[in-house]
Amino acid sequence: MVYAALIFRWTGVLPVVLPVILQSVKSCLLILVLPLLIVGLQAHAEECSTPQFGVNNVSIDQLADTASEARQLGTRAAAETAFTVVLDRLLNDPEKISQFLDRHDLDQFSDFVHITEENSLEGRYIALLDFCFDADRLRASFRKDGLRWTELRSPPILVVPVWQGPDGARAWQNDNSWLSGWREAVETSNGLVNFVLLEPTIINERSLRAEDLARANPVTLSLATTLAEAEQTMLVIARLDYDGSSPVLTVDGQLFSRDGELITTLAKMVDLPVSSDLVGQLAVARSQILQEMQASWYAANAISGNDTQKMTLILPINSLEEWASRLAVFDQIAVFNGYRIRKLDLTSGVVTVNVEGTIAAVKNALLAQGLSLVTTEDGNQSVIPLIGN
Repeated sequence: MVYAALIFRWTGVLPVVLPVILQSVKSCLLILVLPLLIVGLQAHAEECSTPQFGVNNVSIDQLADTASEARQLGTRAAAETAFTVVLDRLLNDPEKISQFLDRHDLDQFSDFVHITEENSLEGRYIALLDFCFDADRLRASFRKDGLRWTELRSPPILVVPVWQGPDGARAWQNDNSWLSGWREAVETSNGLVNFVLLEPTIINERSLRAEDLARANPVTLSLATTLAEAEQTMLVIARLDYDGSSPVLTVDGQLFSRDGELITTLAKMVDLPVSSDLVGQLAVARSQILQEMQASWYAANAISGNDTQKMTLILPINSLEEWASRLAVFDQIAVFNGYRIRKLDLTSGVVTVNVEGTIAAVKNALLAQGLSLVTTEDGNQSVIPLIGN
């Protein structure tokens, strides 16, 4: 696998991000009126057709003079929390998020709210709510405000943290702050980089020895990636050593292919003097590695109405059904903002698409749908299925 310009080459059968057909809800809708916000609170599950624009299980435990007031205040606060999570996921820039919130209210973008759990008491409201925001309206506002955003979720990337101390290497213990900190960071991540973990089981500990991981053994890394059903592995190692009697810390993050080949080094901090707060120092290093990885993915897959260009694509087809399928994919890809059909015959179609992003963003978006952008011998751009799809 080649990782160039932050383009992930996915192999095998890939999960296709398709719109989820919203199911009809037979139960009554509870309409909750909030200040400047009217949303339907649904008693049965409805899924966000674009999951990147939704947040599940937002917790509420709100106190007020009455149950009604507690419900109103708590739901509004939860909506604000969910909206901030979505904006952080899409914009990945605190300053842009703050400016967007100053100009817009979440009421403009609310789609639906689903009640997962709720308990209304005297002067108290306890609930778990799912929120979905309207993708089309948010995209239109991003374009109008001249913002760059990203929607594409990365393929699974296995995170393998290793601690290398004077007493040897560790990768599976729960009592180590470097290891447990990474597990918490991955489990609480809400971004578009799809980090995954392997469970610290006896089987994994024996088949993926910490010593081999610390040496970045290609066979071990490849096995780990396969076990996690991931596309790549991010190996993050913290080494504690001594310079004379003074402890020093070295931290690095490296990205490897499914075959265990090094793709790139994300961050490297060498011979840092160990402070009195080693846990805090490790947290800063972990945050830096995560930010660099996320920033790279966002930069490569950014969408911007200010960067519109036209691209003519040839679509080889075997049937009208396949033609319709290709156009449906184009409708789903956010970096494509409309297209024009130029030609259609028995073997191929030609379309001109409005592209709002880089070629890397186009390639990654197509890969996520099981398609590949290739250049033909005569210099034209063609979209073909990946081998195996």
